[in-house]
Amino acid sequence: MNQEFDASYDVVVVGAGASGLSCAVQAAKDGLSCAILEKEAQTGGSSAFAEGHAAFESDEQKKRGITVTKDQAFNTYLDYSHWRADPPLVSRFVENAATTIVKMRDEVGVHYEDVTVTALDQPGELVTWHLPEGEVARVIELLEADARRRGVDVFLSTAATQILKDADGKVIGLVAKDKDGQQVRLGAKAVVIGTGGFAANPEMLDKYTKYGIGEKLINVGGLGNTGDGITMVLAAGGTEHNSIGTLLLFPFMRDKTITSHTNCTGMQPYFWVNATGQRFVDEVVGMSFGNAGDVTAVQPGAFYWSIIDQATIRHLVADGNEIGLGIYVRNNEKMVNLPTEIEADAADENRTNVVKGETIEELATNMGVDPGVLRAEVDAYNELCANGADTKFHKPAKFLRPVTEGPFFAIKMETGIMISMGALKIDEHMRCLDGNGNPVPGLYSVGCDAGGMFGESYALPIPGSANGFALTSGWLAADDIAAEITAGAL
Repeated sequence: MNQEFDASYDVVVVGAGASGLSCAVQAAKDGLSCAILEKEAQTGGSSAFAEGHAAFESDEQKKRGITVTKDQAFNTYLDYSHWRADPPLVSRFVENAATTIVKMRDEVGVHYEDVTVTALDQPGELVTWHLPEGEVARVIELLEADARRRGVDVFLSTAATQILKDADGKVIGLVAKDKDGQQVRLGAKAVVIGTGGFAANPEMLDKYTKYGIGEKLINVGGLGNTGDGITMVLAAGGTEHNSIGTLLLFPFMRDKTITSHTNCTGMQPYFWVNATGQRFVDEVVGMSFGNAGDVTAVQPGAFYWSIIDQATIRHLVADGNEIGLGIYVRNNEKMVNLPTEIEADAADENRTNVVKGETIEELATNMGVDPGVLRAEVDAYNELCANGADTKFHKPAKFLRPVTEGPFFAIKMETGIMISMGALKIDEHMRCLDGNGNPVPGLYSVGCDAGGMFGESYALPIPGSANGFALTSGWLAADDIAAEITAGAL
């Protein structure tokens, strides 16, 4: 079939987040001609919101006296996924993630400030969270600059729409639409899909997940993550991985910033009730934000209320929180903004996610729940606090804080989503596979579009996994493509 192209490259990358930019930079370093397409007006995608990325046996860990072995990481991924993750893919990531640190630091210019965990009280969490200066947004800036310097053609506001193949089923390029709405046809020996998943697509969320709350989810990631790349790969002969419904969920206040002290208070492991006013969980689940998101998503209305009294507010101000929100609200940070902020939230007539009551009964009325139900739940909880033992949900005693001193506040925490993870079936070389398990020649997927790293949920014991895999899978794919082109296979 005769094809006419506006331009041709060795590699065309779709999506300029961490995975796509990592791929483009490495492709250029490998001597390949490369273009990268991004449908948004700027690079970054959801990676622009990330704080750090995972690695194992890195020199940044070693110089801080931190020991996390590749064996530990591999086994943690597989055990946490109940062995639903793909061992060859997990192994390749684990073996190469430390090299990503070296590449980002020594070749791109990233400076790593710390290696830590997300939650001090989260059991079994590995110290893998490599935090770069300026967060991953700065990594994105440096990668984009490096890509341009190395001659990568960066097309912003340009959306890929179709992957092209020849009569033998081999990828030969793609069709895109530029910012003026004009069709562009680009030839390529390989196409790499790194469009960030489908967290911003309610229809796909409902199709591929069990929650049925696509329209309710608060998307705090990239607005462009609408599953375009996944749809294109499936149309080009690729297939879905069995982890396609994996989501990174967490509790979040609607229309609040991630630095909000009211929002952070809503995640503290104190006293939570659902839409009916009933306590439903050991609130220490808030220490693992992903688990807390999964719990929140299945509650009536996909939300819960976090109820606090004045004594708890004073504790948070004077002693600090039990769990922060990464670098945005630090662990054990004193919540000095809380008293003023929560009063303003409750007084704002345009807000319905913070309510106040002089009594528990008034609070319940303002929450829209049965006052008798909430009164009984509060009394039962306060009795557990007085006894120093949670015989209902077995929460550690140090987090048992009674709800006795009014006025009281209830903070509505809904289900937020950062990213979807795992969609397309790939092998350890990032090659998209067809329904028979064979590679679609010339078609690759990286980052959150690629399946196989996770089981039903994000690997919480290994912080930074999604971004670590994004950065690592990108350059690994480029190296493999370069080897295939050199061998004449593409």
